[in-house]
Amino acid sequence: MPLNAIRSIGARMFLNKYFADVGEVVEASFVPSENKALLLVALHGEPERVWLELEYRLEREHFVLVHFRCQRPWMESLLNRYVAGLRLEVDSSFAQSVLGFLL
Repeated sequence: MPLNAIRSIGARMFLNKYFADVGEVVEASFVPSENKALLLVALHGEPERVWLELEYRLEREHFVLVHFRCQRPWMESLLNRYVAGLRLEVDSSFAQSVLGFLL
C-alpha cells in the first residue's frame, strides 16, 4: 500500500474522531513538506461533498489546525474564524510518533 494511502487512512480515522457530529472526511491527501492536506468532506445535511485545503502544524502532543481554504467562501470564513487554531490532542507517545511519521 502506498504511503499516501496509509496517510489518508490514518488522517481520516484521526479527524473523523473529532468531527463525526459535523460530517466525515472521505478522502485525504498530504504534502508533508508544506504541512498541507487536501480533504474531501461529506457534511451532514449537504448533498455535495466539499474540498478543503488544511494547513497544519505538529506539536509535541497536538495536531494544530492552522488555516483553511475551501471551495465555498462562507465555509472558509467560518472555518478560519472558529476552527483555525484548534489544537487536537494526540493521545500517546506512540500515536504522536506515528502521526509524525505519516504527516
